[in-house]
Amino acid sequence: MNLEPVKIIKPCTDEEVGKRLDLYLSEKLPAFSRTKIAGLIKNGKILVNGQISKPSYHLQAMDTITIFAEPQPISPIQPEDIPLEILYEDEYLLAINKKPGIVVHPGAGVRQGTLVSALLHYTNQLSSLGGSERPGLVHRLDKDTSGVLIVAKNDEVHWKMSRLFAERKVFKQYRAIVYGVPKTAVGIVDAPLRRSQRNRQIFIIDERGRPARTQFTILKDYRIMAYLAVVLETGRTHQARVHLQSIGHPVVGDPVYGGKLRQGSAVSAKDVSLLKKVQSEVRRQLLHAYLVRFQHPFFDKDIEIIAPLPDDFSRILNILEAGIEPCSLLKK
Repeated sequence: MNLEPVKIIKPCTDEEVGKRLDLYLSEKLPAFSRTKIAGLIKNGKILVNGQISKPSYHLQAMDTITIFAEPQPISPIQPEDIPLEILYEDEYLLAINKKPGIVVHPGAGVRQGTLVSALLHYTNQLSSLGGSERPGLVHRLDKDTSGVLIVAKNDEVHWKMSRLFAERKVFKQYRAIVYGVPKTAVGIVDAPLRRSQRNRQIFIIDERGRPARTQFTILKDYRIMAYLAVVLETGRTHQARVHLQSIGHPVVGDPVYGGKLRQGSAVSAKDVSLLKKVQSEVRRQLLHAYLVRFQHPFFDKDIEIIAPLPDDFSRILNILEAGIEPCSLLKK
């Protein structure tokens, strides 16, 4: 079988020189697990300077890493006629406005109704780097997070987009409604994250974790809640949710990181009534991937993609607008 190589020439920074090959590639290819990468290296599908290496190989300056992307068999996942809102499309990329409540790819107990099934129905041009379970997926969003999701149509663009994400060259702004109001109109949370040893489904702040940095700006102050613009400088799993919870302002509706509706922030009967009204409407965490901006891997131009707020998110904002006169208005 003839395999098409996708080549990068790295490392190019002092930080990358000396890093283990498998660790380096797990950062550059977020779609691959470290186990998957180790298997590709051992099977000769990833070469260093044209030679088979080991996962533990320590990178040298100007090493050439070649990855052979093996064509995947027809996906066992069944295409499904699930409507997609296309925000952007060209011969290389798709950008989807993911709806809340839809799982991105199949997993334990979930084989139908995923975004992948919708993509397979929409097009047969999807990259294979993520494997048969995740065709085209350059990154992911949680089930109950809505907004912009980037999809690659071939392996080369998938590789290039993965590099942009890993090298923090993709600007990502989220919108969130949180409990309480941060003390400052603009703030930064700089705290490393790692998977919890007690519960592998959640992430915690720990100095032994991977660096993570989040910026936030208050767009509207509703006294008991705040509407924020949240910029992720890194792209760790659950990053925005964990960081906002860590400063005492969890995302409204987040069942994992303390986002249950509560009355602790209510200062009057009117506030209590408003909280109950919000509670009757909230069905998921109010976090939305609003904007993604990057330089197109093949076109010499910047691409900016904006996903309009979904109806449920807008409905909560309307309830807050009607219930409380905003204390401040920094930006619409």
